[in-house]
Amino acid sequence: MPSLFQRRLTLFYFLLIAAVMAAMGYILYMVIKRSGLDYTMDKFLLTMILAAVAVGVVALLMNIWIAAQISKPLDIITAGVDDMSQGNLQHRIHLLPSDELYHLARTINEMAEKLENNLIEISSVRNRLALVLDTTVNGIFTVSQYGRITYMNRQASKILGIGSEQLGQKHSEVLQNHTLVDMIDRVRVNNQPIRSEIKFHGMNDRLLEVNVVPLRAGLIGRGEGTLAIFNDITELKRLERVRKDFVGNISHELVTPVATITGYAANLLKSQNMDPETIRQNSAIIYDEAIRLQRLISRLMELSRIESGRMQLHKQNLDVSAVIEKSINLSRRDHEQPIRVEFHKPENALMAEFDEELIVQVLLNLLDNAIKFSPPDSPVVISVEDRPEEVKVMVTNQGEGIPPHEKDRIFERFYRIDKDRSRDIGGFGLGLSIVKHLVEHHNGKLGVESELGEGATFFFTLPRKPQDGEEPAQ
Repeated sequence: MPSLFQRRLTLFYFLLIAAVMAAMGYILYMVIKRSGLDYTMDKFLLTMILAAVAVGVVALLMNIWIAAQISKPLDIITAGVDDMSQGNLQHRIHLLPSDELYHLARTINEMAEKLENNLIEISSVRNRLALVLDTTVNGIFTVSQYGRITYMNRQASKILGIGSEQLGQKHSEVLQNHTLVDMIDRVRVNNQPIRSEIKFHGMNDRLLEVNVVPLRAGLIGRGEGTLAIFNDITELKRLERVRKDFVGNISHELVTPVATITGYAANLLKSQNMDPETIRQNSAIIYDEAIRLQRLISRLMELSRIESGRMQLHKQNLDVSAVIEKSINLSRRDHEQPIRVEFHKPENALMAEFDEELIVQVLLNLLDNAIKFSPPDSPVVISVEDRPEEVKVMVTNQGEGIPPHEKDRIFERFYRIDKDRSRDIGGFGLGLSIVKHLVEHHNGKLGVESELGEGATFFFTLPRKPQDGEEPAQ
């Protein structure tokens, strides 16, 4: 279908030729009428008129063809630009080099190619940014200047307990945490960043550091809403608490014996006529406290060596039951009072790969812990469970049990449930921490099962290695 330009150009040429022909016919008619020429002249003039009409028709057709040749490239360029404007940037305009508009078409093609490449790059950057924002450990949440939710990544959705269907809604109607709503509203009004620590009960009472800042765009700083960033600091706070507890505990453990030693040594120095029995008693107290300090320092050095990774394992394929019996005998020798330990020994040997000396140390610590917190004359029970890929060793006492909120902390350094009783029976709170590191160095697992008033069972696992010809347990 001819374009509007082509139709107008054709109409213009047609009217121009028609006007010329009409003018020529009128002039010839006037000449004939006034001169009174004969028939021969009339025939000649008629022929001339017909020839002029024929020439006009030919000129009209030529002009239509010329108009079509001029407007066709414009139609192709127009159609191509329309297709590009609809998003098809891969469309290319194809014209011959002889066409008048060839250079224009080539420029448009180059522009479309550059625009397509830029959009691909922008889309790639946007996808990478979206991936980073959606997989980051921090929660990211934005609210528009009108108080509507505009974006939240996966972590923010998990923290706030809302989904993508809430996008576009008022933040004050969706968010359940009033502290967070208040922070966002204050930033929207004052345009000043705010930082606070908020406990989110929907995430198992996780403590999060929340930074809310105003969003600005353009050179003049036009407000675009607010941005909230959530950073989980629960573990940092726990480590800070552990550090404070460690400093407080180590200070107490060092100050008490040092003060005792200093006091009794001062008495010995000041007394001129002290009887030998008093001197002996004071000296014994000084000696006992010095031994206490020595044990504490030895335990700290042992724990430091284990945690630093300098410890070398000498693994062997050994019978777990034999090592348990050896540990029981050593424990009985170390305790002045008789102890009751019941070992439910399996009928068959259970072989596992471990360092015998270190696992003996693990068992001695667990036995010592169980004996200290067991009632008088109650037995400590040791049992072994055979598993397909590991051996599980369990040490059970009949004590008061462990409160549920204490279970996650009993393996920390210096942590003790009953601190006064632990000091009375000579504990430092380092034994279970040492056990934890030794078991983990063997790629095993350590845990505790306990109910208040029903005692506690500490267990650890060791990788199992079947004997030659033995089928793994099912």
